[in-house]
Amino acid sequence: MRKLFLISTLVLWLGLSAFAQKNELALAAGAKITPTVGTAPNQTTFSTGFSYEANYAAELAQVPMFALHLEVPFVGAPTTNLTSSNLLAVSSYNAFFVTPALRLKFMPGSPASPWISAGYGLGHFSPGSTTLSGTTVNTTTTNKGTAQAGIGMDIHPPLSPLAFRMEVRDFYTGIPNLNTVTIKVRHNLFVGGGVVFRF
Repeated sequence: MRKLFLISTLVLWLGLSAFAQKNELALAAGAKITPTVGTAPNQTTFSTGFSYEANYAAELAQVPMFALHLEVPFVGAPTTNLTSSNLLAVSSYNAFFVTPALRLKFMPGSPASPWISAGYGLGHFSPGSTTLSGTTVNTTTTNKGTAQAGIGMDIHPPLSPLAFRMEVRDFYTGIPNLNTVTIKVRHNLFVGGGVVFRF
């Protein structure tokens, strides 16, 4: 009798979990990659730095092969260092991006579900305190409109409310103020992975 009760409880819990999993909270870590801008000898390169993501998503609709989510990815990049022949440029900056988006997941009930995402929001850039020449920076923070496009894959272990995610997102922004108008940074790639809590 006790075994039957435990099995019934487990089946009921799994059924309710599957029914209730209309929301997701994802936590991921990875790297922000910024492509080189300009051409030699007047090019600027950017360090690849640690970045992190928190992402909330709510399911809007689902049919057998597709699920549509409204998501709000927040990606932060604490430090990006610059190397440039332009010594007026800031030596470093930090940035974060918030871009509400629609995410279309394919085969949501399968063990592996690929998805695509597109949205628009805000990019926030804060310069470091010194230029590459060592002088003090008077440049203030800048906010820029940001378009986001992403692809990824969610891996769903059986009988688990957790999933594992791998993803790549490109945050395409207006040109931030890096203490010079000649460095035209637009692409900010986040490459990472993490866990998804479904509830």
